[in-house]
Amino acid sequence: MSQFRLQTGIILGPSVIGRDKKMANIMFQPENMLLNNTISAIAGIYFIFINSLKMDKSRLLSVVKSSWHVGLITYLVPWALSIYVFYQVQDNIPGIVGGSFPVYLLVLSTRSYVAVIVNALGELNLLSSELGQLAISSATVHELIGWLLMCVALLMQGPNKESDDRMKGVLTVLSLFALTLFSIFVLRPLILQVIRKTSDGKPVNGNYVGALLFAPLIAGVLSDVLGSTYFPGALLMGLIIPAGPPLGSVLVEKCELILSEILLPFLYIRFSVLANVYSITNHEAFGYFHMILATAYAGKVVGSLLSMLFFKTSLRNAFLLAFILNSKGVLDLMISVRFRMFKYMDETIYTAFVLSNMLVSAIMVPLIQIFYKPQTRIKGSDSTEICTRTVQATPLVSQLRVLCCIHCEDNVPGILTLLNAMNVTENGPIGSYPVHLTELIGRSAPLLEPYDTKNMRRMRDSTDRIMKALSKYLKSSNLSVTIQPFRIISPYKIMHDFICKLAQDESIPLIILPFPESLEIIGKTTSLRSLILGVEEQSPCTVGILLDRCTPRYLGSTELPFKVAVFFFGGTDDREALALVMRMLGNPGVRIKFFRIHLTGELQENYMEKNHDDCLVKEFRDKNIGNHGLEYHELEANLSEQVMDMIRSVENKYDLVVVGKRRGPKSQLDEEMNPWVEHKELGVIGDMLASSDFGGGFMSVLVIHCLGSIDGSMRISDNVQGLDQVSENRDSDSLIKKFRFSGPDS
Repeated sequence: MSQFRLQTGIILGPSVIGRDKKMANIMFQPENMLLNNTISAIAGIYFIFINSLKMDKSRLLSVVKSSWHVGLITYLVPWALSIYVFYQVQDNIPGIVGGSFPVYLLVLSTRSYVAVIVNALGELNLLSSELGQLAISSATVHELIGWLLMCVALLMQGPNKESDDRMKGVLTVLSLFALTLFSIFVLRPLILQVIRKTSDGKPVNGNYVGALLFAPLIAGVLSDVLGSTYFPGALLMGLIIPAGPPLGSVLVEKCELILSEILLPFLYIRFSVLANVYSITNHEAFGYFHMILATAYAGKVVGSLLSMLFFKTSLRNAFLLAFILNSKGVLDLMISVRFRMFKYMDETIYTAFVLSNMLVSAIMVPLIQIFYKPQTRIKGSDSTEICTRTVQATPLVSQLRVLCCIHCEDNVPGILTLLNAMNVTENGPIGSYPVHLTELIGRSAPLLEPYDTKNMRRMRDSTDRIMKALSKYLKSSNLSVTIQPFRIISPYKIMHDFICKLAQDESIPLIILPFPESLEIIGKTTSLRSLILGVEEQSPCTVGILLDRCTPRYLGSTELPFKVAVFFFGGTDDREALALVMRMLGNPGVRIKFFRIHLTGELQENYMEKNHDDCLVKEFRDKNIGNHGLEYHELEANLSEQVMDMIRSVENKYDLVVVGKRRGPKSQLDEEMNPWVEHKELGVIGDMLASSDFGGGFMSVLVIHCLGSIDGSMRISDNVQGLDQVSENRDSDSLIKKFRFSGPDS
């Protein structure tokens, strides 16, 4: 773990070396430490600000509702157990002051922080796992409870208070309450006004960004002057600013690199200077204190086991959830420094606390990495359900569910044109699941949720505009298309997990992914192509990659037909492409030219499923005898050059070209042309068609990649169970209301 190694090295190094007087005089001179302490305080302010800013405040209630029992039990059980153990052995720990302070200390030891959990899961690539999502939700509940209790604890300046001190505490509470009201009712409306004034797609004015970057420093100092610490002020400023673009993401981008690479090391040095491994002389107190902390960690396991009774999952997942929630980080150490500065704990106990945090992280994180292996490919509960995850297995008279992924507004016309071309009728309706894919910037945790169309009027983000455009067009065209919109906010490296899970959860047989060529997303081309490869590898259904270059238009008229070319070489992908084209034949505004290419000579291939290809094509021809919307051609090619010439013959003649990605196992054609392929995700023929110099760059391309496990003997007319029957009662909110685990022992 990179962050753990950095934190451990910076803390333990100065902690040990600094005890040598000569080294201490050189490295930790008083005037230098004054500067270090000032910078570390600034680092603490911005660390709290950035992490509170990343929190998705709009989802707090829904998150708490979905996992409140897990968060509450995993918080209260370890807290209660550790308090009980402490009061049994408190006489043996003289380094901790009495009174109410031990309660506050154990509040710190038993809570989990969203920032720490997200960072640990991110480095383990488990952010998209169901267990990881539950851990983040539980940590959010911990945050809500913990911040409330810790604010009260920090306002209490000591365990034994005189009346004057208590009056100061009351005045501090009232002052902070006034600061909170001012932030919510004065500062937040001004910030929202700045966001409303920002034009769509344009950056926020630099003057506003500079002022808001300086604001947490002012708020932190102000809350410290009012008698508390800089925690509440920095926290408030982060909470009143909306997470994500356009403002939240800019602030995070400006701060995060400087904070992590420059400011935080000074904070680690402060942790280390206060810790002294040579001060551990009272081994009895050291052991008893670690026993209390161990009770708190074990209490997380007990609480996790109790809460997991609601899910009826495996013991392994319960233990792993406890391991994740036991992860420790910077925030724990920041609050412990406060306790040490006010002498609520002595040097020995503080050092023990720091060492315990690092030891727990060193143990828990590798255990999670070793024992939690979420399934990389999601499979159906039985063979019948798996077989219905393709277009071939979806009857023409049943609903075809299509998951339409959208990166930006430029993708909408191409998606609409493709849906329109599929001859959408009452007998063959389409269930459209448009999903807006957004990179995770300025937020702490990834998000997959249904998009609430009722809130579109009061929202003005790109998701709103995309969903409104889809709804408006489909309603005006009177197509039999139902819409269930979603949005995914995630890092690109794990976004494919969310897409595949949504397809699995909704029993969707076809995913449409736009191929990145828009200027708006050209800077993210590498990430988006990696996303496509990830979806192709892990998808539980068929994947269609759409390169949109065609002018969008309504396809109900025969005066200006939509021309489609289909190249059929053979193999599973080509059969799936043919099944999709079958749905277009009934559309009066679509004209299809079908090229059946027989490979001979050196390119002749011995497909195991060649009989299935011939049977399917024969069935296709027999069903469309007399159909004026179809032209059928059979061609032969014995050299790859001839194949390329045949494909070039369609230049500038068609609006859309449909082709399968793979020819078949050990395809000679693919092997010969692979060295010249630029985009592996499109396959050999798809890459040629997607070239900018092919057809003048005006033809759209649809590359089909079929689920590899589909049985080759399946026909497009087979009477298989429809998707409506497979998942008739599925709830579109299931991914955020339920947590179903897919761990090794589930």
